[in-house]
Amino acid sequence: MPSRGSADVPSGEGIAQRYIEAMNAADISAMMSLFAPNAVLRHPTGVYADRDAIRGFFVEMVFAYSARLEAIAVLERGDMAWLEVEAESEVTPGRQRVVDVFRLDERGRIIDLGVYSGNTVPGSDDVKA
Repeated sequence: MPSRGSADVPSGEGIAQRYIEAMNAADISAMMSLFAPNAVLRHPTGVYADRDAIRGFFVEMVFAYSARLEAIAVLERGDMAWLEVEAESEVTPGRQRVVDVFRLDERGRIIDLGVYSGNTVPGSDDVKA
């Protein structure tokens, strides 16, 4: 089997980059190509435990509100990757700091994605004290 990071098996950093690109383009086909058939997505709004549920989450809750991501840092170790981003959308006050934790299968597809919301980036919410 090819090793992670080869042309046949994307690295955690490669998956994170493709995830950001799919998110910012609101490209559901590209996004879903990153997920294994038995993937689970865990988000503060709920657990999405099959491909239809994951697709619905992105279409109805992410792309519908024009979510955009900017990478801050990516770390990877073994079959896991951590992606820290600044995220913004039509429904959030300013930019939010978020960490996405990916667990990848042997083919480099996401089998588990945990999305952990953070705090508003200071000065990005246009609220005056």
